[in-house]
Parts: sequence; C-alpha cells; structure tokens
Amino acid sequence: MSDAPLALKANPWKVVDLAELKQAGRLHLPDLQRGFVWSADRVRSLHDSLYRRYPVGAILLWKPTWEGEAPFSTRAWEVFPPHPTTSQGVRESKTEILPGSLFVLDGQQRLTSLFRVIFRSRIRNRTTPDPDLLVSLSSESEWMDDPFHLRSKSLNRKMRDGLLIPAEVLFAKLSGGNESQAVQKAIGEWVTPTDDLFFRALDRANAIRTAILQAEIIAYEIDATAEDDNVIEIFARLNQQGVRLRPSDLAAARLTGQMADFRQRASAVLNGNDLSGFAVPEGKEEGARRGGFVDTDLLIRGALFQGVGLIRYRDVEKSKPEERYAKIEPHWDNVALAFGQVAAYLRQAGIPSATWLPFRHLMLPLATAVAKGITLDLRWIGWMVLASIWRHYAGTVESKLQKDCQLAAEGHVNDMLDHVKAQAKRADSVVPLIEDFTQSVVNEDGVLLAMLVLFQQSQAKSFVAGKLINTAQEPLEQHHIFPRAMLDAIPDKSNDCFPDRLGNYTLITRMDNESLGDTPPCDYLPGLSTETLSAHMIPTDSSLWQADRYVQFCEDRERLIGNAVIKLINELLVNAAGDSKSPSMKGNGRRRNGNGKSHE
Repeated sequence: MSDAPLALKANPWKVVDLAELKQAGRLHLPDLQRGFVWSADRVRSLHDSLYRRYPVGAILLWKPTWEGEAPFSTRAWEVFPPHPTTSQGVRESKTEILPGSLFVLDGQQRLTSLFRVIFRSRIRNRTTPDPDLLVSLSSESEWMDDPFHLRSKSLNRKMRDGLLIPAEVLFAKLSGGNESQAVQKAIGEWVTPTDDLFFRALDRANAIRTAILQAEIIAYEIDATAEDDNVIEIFARLNQQGVRLRPSDLAAARLTGQMADFRQRASAVLNGNDLSGFAVPEGKEEGARRGGFVDTDLLIRGALFQGVGLIRYRDVEKSKPEERYAKIEPHWDNVALAFGQVAAYLRQAGIPSATWLPFRHLMLPLATAVAKGITLDLRWIGWMVLASIWRHYAGTVESKLQKDCQLAAEGHVNDMLDHVKAQAKRADSVVPLIEDFTQSVVNEDGVLLAMLVLFQQSQAKSFVAGKLINTAQEPLEQHHIFPRAMLDAIPDKSNDCFPDRLGNYTLITRMDNESLGDTPPCDYLPGLSTETLSAHMIPTDSSLWQADRYVQFCEDRERLIGNAVIKLINELLVNAAGDSKSPSMKGNGRRRNGNGKSHE
C-alpha cells in the first residue's frame, strides 16, 4: 500500500448526468458494496429532498486508469426494469467495464434509489413498480407542498384530486420512451386534454422533472492514480467513522480484495438447497429479525475462525487485516459445507428452520465443530436448547462466541455447557428447575425450541387435523390454547391472566391454527385423544379448560412442560460419551433458597 497522500476533489454532479452515465454502462458498483437495503419510504424522502434542494449527502467516486483486467469485480445494479414481453421485473445484467468508467465507493443506496424510479424498476418477476412512488401534479397548495407519495389504500380515493401519476413517467425519456406522451397519457386518466387542469398538470410535471434531474449531489472523486488497496482502505475507514456499515459489511468489503467473486460465492451458499430454511441472503437480514439464520456475517466469522482463530472483527482489524482476511478463502468451502451439515442435523432433530432458533449465533459453534471433523451427537442439541433457555447470546455476544467456538473446535461440548451455566449464574446445574418454568425465569423461545425436539421424539400430532408435526408440509405456528379474545372478555382478571404465558403456548400447523381461530379450548380439546393431549402436555382435567380456570390451567401445564423439558435435556446430555469432564447437569423439581430463584 502506498504511503503517498491521495488527492480528493469535490465536484457537484447533476442527477441527470449520473443517470446518463449509468445508462451508458460507465457507472459501476464494485463488490465492496453490500446489497440495496433502503425502504420505500427512504426512497420517497430522497426524492422529496432533491425536489426541495435539500442536501442529501456526498457520494464517493473513483475513475481509475488501468491496463488489462479492471481493478475491481463489480455487481449489477439492483434495478429490475420490465421485460419487453411480460412487463415483469428482470434484474439488469452486469455491464462490461470499459476504460473511462467510474466506480461508486459510497452512495450506492442513494443512487440505486434514484435509478429504481428513473429506470422503471419492478418487483422481481412481477409487474408492480418498486418502489410504487407517485407524484402529484395538482396545483393545490396541499399537494404542492408534498408532491411525492407511496401508493396506499388511503390514497386510492384521492388519486384524481391530487392528479397522482407514477413518478417514473416523468423520466420516460431516460428509459427510451417519449416522456411527453407518457405524462399526457397518465394525466389523461384523471382529466381530459380540454380541461385547464390538464395543462397546469403538464407544467407541474415539467417543473418536478427539472427539479429532480437538475438537482446536484456532491461527489468526492479519488485521484485516478490511487492503488486498489488504497481505495479499499478509504472505503473501510469511511464506513468505520460514519458507522454506515455493520462490521460484517466492512469485513465483506475487505474480502473483495482477497477472494475472487466473494459476493457470488456467498450468495450461492446462502441460496443453496443445503441451507434452505436456515439462511438469509444479503440485503434481507432486516426482514428476518426473528430466528437464527445463517448470513454473510456468520459465513465470514466461521471461515475467519478456521483461518486465524478469531471471531471478533475488531481483533482482526488491529494489525495487518489484509493478511488475516487472506486466510479465509482456504477454509470457505469447508465452512459452507459445515453449515449445510448443521442444518441437516437440526432438521433431523425436529427443528424445521432457523425461525425457531432464538439467537442468530447458535449455529456457528456447531459449524465450527463440524468444520474440524467432529461428529455431532445429541448433546449439541442439548447445548442449543440450554443456551436458548438461559439467553446465552442475549446482549454482548462476541466474547461468549469466541470462547464457545474455541471449545467447539476441540469438541468440548460439556465445557460449553459449563460456560452457559456460568453465564446464567446457575450455582448447581445448567438444567432448569420446575419453578423456573412456573415463575417465568426461562426464555419462552428456548422452551418452544425444546418442544419441537420433544414433538419429534414423541411423534406428536397437530390438532385438529392430526398431521404428524415433524412431517407436516406446511409451516408450524405458535398457538394460544386459550385465545386472546376469550381472555380479554374476562372481567376483573388478575395480573396472571394474560394470553402470552408459557402455559398457553403450543405448536401446531398453520392450517390448524387458522381453522381454530378464537375457538375456546372447552370446544375443541374434548375431541383430542389422550395421546395427543399428553404429547402437547395439556392437563386432562377438563374443568381446567374453562376461562375461569385459566391461571390454574397455565400453572399445571407449565409444570408438565417443565418436567418434560427437564427429562428431555437430561436424556440429550447423556446421549454420548465424549469429554472426560462431566459437569453437574441433572435438574430436579426441588425448591431452593425458599423462592426457587437462582437465575439473575
């Protein structure tokens, strides 16, 4: 890396010039960048800011000179123009990188937001605009002040009043159309060409188009002679200071300089059959807020640990990060395969998808063990259940994850259980007590994970259709045995009479859940077999199935759940011999310290 200072100059770029540069195939996204993640509302706000001439932040461009191969591999813009035959959105292809091209190092979200409107982007394989942005051409003050809107049901009755048309129509010329005809046709949906409103709307369309296309965005341009690693370092430091990228995105940016086709390889893993139901592709992480899905971050951390024994990115960044990231590629395929094997292992245990994993890091220690050639026995499921029950990966995670992966790499699952016990501040046993279930000490999502494994072992059936839960083709859902509406109708109910108690939850198929709706348990539980009631740990005393016995029902059922989960955990933990060390793992139902609470 050169130590010479880099020359940067700031220039204003008009939106129309950036759009034309992109249209000509001379504006490229290097694989340093993550995928497009802005919401439709942020896209609307950007257009509104440009219309008002508000500053929208600077972008960073680089126009390098090179001979032979281009300095960066690139990714296609996430723009999906309509197919000429079907009108369904089809992603643009990557364009050839020609000399004189510019690379966007920062500002991808803003530019993609603009280009998705200007170049008529659609939802992939659908005809719906994405975003479905409308612009008002009305001259009334209420519309003049706020011209950009996202299509919604509440706007439907106001379409004519606001003379609302698709915003993309304003820019038809840039996508190869006749913008004058396109605008006139759109306005013609609301008023006739002989109406005075028609011509005022045309003038308004021209004014808004001009405001957007002539708006200026400041671009910092890097000296053309800058070296590739200098540019990557600028990108890294810019995002460290601005906190616009997560640490995993910064790591991914570094990897583009070390690993050929990194983004494509990561995408292939995350979209592959092996991780179906257990992975989330780049750019979709925010939509998978519940669950322990494998993403680019976990793949990087897994390969990073195999290469240099580190999990924390800040440790990797402390000295010569380029050397450490260079050690990822030799382990990449092995780690990807390991995650796929862990997914298969979880499916076999009765866990159908990562939706049921309460914490996103749970699969990483298991993948670390598999990548080291360790065979997973059922104790590892026991560890996952207990780590979930005691919220092991809540709060600060990286130090705990580093230690867990070090232990997993040696196959020391019993030491991992001791680590969970220490973090949970359990004095005697990592296995919970009965009162931990009745007093809401345990994490309910961890208990639901245990219930999935229990249902697999007992061949439990969903109710009312009676399908085997572990072989059901449709998704499983949490079911309130006593529906919320029924409990809401109870007058003067106690504080313990709330619907989201552990004792009120079970798991059934989505179809069964929808068919039951708000049916009271006293109407449908009598039709279930004793075997099904037992499998779902439902008290068989039918007097408890009435609304006025709800609290007692939950207390009794929480004891049944506790007994079943404790038995399951003990069976899992003695499943196979492994470590010579054997921590105290036997749980029981005895009360301690007078109140039974040992969890802090």
